[in-house]
Amino acid sequence: MTKKEKLSTSQDVAKLAGVSQSAVSRCFNKGGSISNRLRLRVLEAAKKLKYKPRAINFESNDIQDSKLVGVILPYITNRYYPEVLTELHEILRQNDFRVLLITTDDGETVNDKLIQPYLKDKLIAIISAAKPTDAFVNSCNNQNIQIIAFNRNWNIPTTSSVSCDQKNGGETIAQYFYKQKHQHIACINGYKNSFISQQRTGGFLNKLKLLKIQNIVTEQGFFTYEGGRDAAQKILKKNKKITAIFCANDIMAFGCIDYIKYKTSLNIPKQIEIIGFDDVSAAEWQTYSLSTIRQPLRQMAKLSIQLILDNINDNQFENTHHLIQGKFIKRLTSR
Repeated sequence: MTKKEKLSTSQDVAKLAGVSQSAVSRCFNKGGSISNRLRLRVLEAAKKLKYKPRAINFESNDIQDSKLVGVILPYITNRYYPEVLTELHEILRQNDFRVLLITTDDGETVNDKLIQPYLKDKLIAIISAAKPTDAFVNSCNNQNIQIIAFNRNWNIPTTSSVSCDQKNGGETIAQYFYKQKHQHIACINGYKNSFISQQRTGGFLNKLKLLKIQNIVTEQGFFTYEGGRDAAQKILKKNKKITAIFCANDIMAFGCIDYIKYKTSLNIPKQIEIIGFDDVSAAEWQTYSLSTIRQPLRQMAKLSIQLILDNINDNQFENTHHLIQGKFIKRLTSR
């Protein structure tokens, strides 16, 4: 038995023809608007690659009956992701979509094996907070499954994205600490390879560098309560002059706050300010009353579902990227 030849994708055709992937889609979709010149280029490339588009009709009974959207979320025990799921599920339900939840480990790349068991379920779209491999994207493209990156942008030509501006959020906190005249500052990041952590802490640290603040201590907190608690202990052991700590998510900030409250004599916020990121529901609990950057989850969820509806209703749909500003929420852990 010979090994099966790898199927060409619309992305392969677009690359060979020197056009956008949406142009390939318009070429093979009935009623798609495309010039004769571009159509000939696409058809010639498709012939060379033996590309066979899979016809899709969003008015068919199968699609209408399915209306199934996959939601891929990492590290579901993190309080942030259940809140993401709640928002997505509510708005998907309002638009008569059904949800297929797929979970992964935090930082895990979503590979082709993960999606294969679900292809038979007639997925219309996938909203993913975990990065896919090229094979995963190709499988989805071949099945005409739309991919939407949630709260990140992987710069993959065939995907759309909806994200909070993580970098700007980190810069906002750095600017706040600067205005408060802090000179000894700490940062607790998540995982080294985490896109979210890199964007948030990168924006924060780069902004401090531009503001000429040099006494900065960084520790890894792995996006967990225990990680935030242990990182706070290491930070204060390294530099007892620290007067401000930025945590790359609220969960680590909770651990940081509890360590300072119960293991030190420092007063929050008079002697040390703590700021998180996300604004999960527990951030406003009296126990923490955490100052943080609020991610506009409801708006992000609405935009994600709108991208699905636009793709269904418009055969000239172009992949779109939304970047939304977060909001600094001031509570009792800052002055």
